[in-house]
Amino acid sequence: MLWSSPFLLVFSIALCVSNISLIRHEGRRLVNILGIILSFLLVAGLVLLFTFDRYASGSALQVMLHDLAANLFAAVYLYFECMLIGAIVADVIAARYEPEPDKDFLIILGCGFRKDGTPSPLLRGRLDRAMRFAEKQEAATGKAPIFVTSGGQGPDEVCSESACMKRYLLEQGIPEERILEEDRSTDTFENMKYSKAQIWKVNPQGKVAFATTNYHVFRSGLYARRVKMRAVGMGAPTKWYFWPNASVREFVGLLTEHRGKQILIFGSLILCYTVLTLLAYR
Repeated sequence: MLWSSPFLLVFSIALCVSNISLIRHEGRRLVNILGIILSFLLVAGLVLLFTFDRYASGSALQVMLHDLAANLFAAVYLYFECMLIGAIVADVIAARYEPEPDKDFLIILGCGFRKDGTPSPLLRGRLDRAMRFAEKQEAATGKAPIFVTSGGQGPDEVCSESACMKRYLLEQGIPEERILEEDRSTDTFENMKYSKAQIWKVNPQGKVAFATTNYHVFRSGLYARRVKMRAVGMGAPTKWYFWPNASVREFVGLLTEHRGKQILIFGSLILCYTVLTLLAYR
């Protein structure tokens, strides 16, 4: 933790700066301060451990329990730190990846749109990213992929996300026969699940890519893997101050979706450090 503390301090400051900018542009909402909360927890964890670990007095049992608590805290902290760094690195690599121009289908993952049924800037970015790739592929290979617009209709939405995206693609000159609608999904997992079902009705052997926002590519790829669909992602750019906070949300989502694994790891850490501490003070 001592070796990684300079990185964590710089990372926490940068995360706070991006969050402050996000709040100025997008308003004060709980989801917009996740980065600040994470920064506070990271720094507070460092301060707590280095302060707590400095003093240990009393009986041998008290010293042993003190060291055990310090070691367990450090192990859990470092575990989350490694998970966070790994998720950030994976997000960056996945967002910068460019699929091979040989795709039969391009899934466009839905997100919120405007009240009048037109795409929001975030959704339009995903649509434009898919169209740029399709145009580049067609120019290079002559192969025109089929667009799969994926997203259902919420209770307060005038239409499905799929219909919104299809209308936008038609307005941009994409022929209707090159658009395949998937309008049942309510989250990213269902985006992949139901899009796969639609694709397999047309061509089970088709090569698939998907377009989403840059910070969402890695997690979406994991969902594609869960439904046993071979699909590579491409990331649409977003504003610099939006990505860090969104990446924190993605990180939290990854942890909560694998709660069983986290409980197993925490249990193993507690058991391992308890045994090692008992052996050291035997």
